[in-house]
This record gives sequence, C-alpha cells and structure tokens, in this order.
Amino acid sequence: MGFLQDSISKVTATLTAANIPWAQDPGVARPKCVMVELPSFTEYARHVRDVTVRLRVCGSPPGNANTNAWIMNTVQAILDTSIVVDGGQPSTADYGGQQLPTYDLSVRIGTNQ
Repeated sequence: MGFLQDSISKVTATLTAANIPWAQDPGVARPKCVMVELPSFTEYARHVRDVTVRLRVCGSPPGNANTNAWIMNTVQAILDTSIVVDGGQPSTADYGGQQLPTYDLSVRIGTNQ
C-alpha cells in the first residue's frame, strides 16, 4: 500500500476501534455515519508529507435538535480518539440525491516514507 491508503487505513482503524460507523463509498453513505473522503497531501521534502483527510459526520435530515446532538456527540467521540483533528465546521453533503447535515473535520497525518 502507498502512503495515501496507509493514511486512510489508520483513520478507519481508529474509527472502528471506537465503534464509530464509517463509510468510504458515497453509494453507501447514510445518516449517522462518518464519511471518510479521499486524502490530499503536501510534500515538504522527498517522502516527508503532511496528509489531510476530511471526515464528514453525517446526520439525519433535516438536521433537527436530535440530529445535531448526535453529530456533536460523534465529533466529541472522534476528538477523544488518537485522530488529530485540525479543525471542523458544520456543512451539508449530497449523497444519493439526499441532503444530509454534516460536520466536516479536517484530520492531519504526518508521513515519512
């Protein structure tokens, strides 16, 4: 595996260990899961990289108080893991024609391969 897939594997393994449901395929994204999107990276020197992965904590539409509570609790559960979160913000995502309320987290992973 390459460094991008390794980065995704580290994040998904941590989510699994914390019993946080996740998906990588937009076709199976559903409310009350964390969508793990493709990573981006910056290379500082040969094989020294900073990888960023966006996690989208997906709630149920239309985004009422119960949904918002679930989203915030899930964000806190992610923050309580070893995943390094650089920042987050509320948003929406369209999966399968359905608008889902989300909270988007920026996750940072340093690599040296």
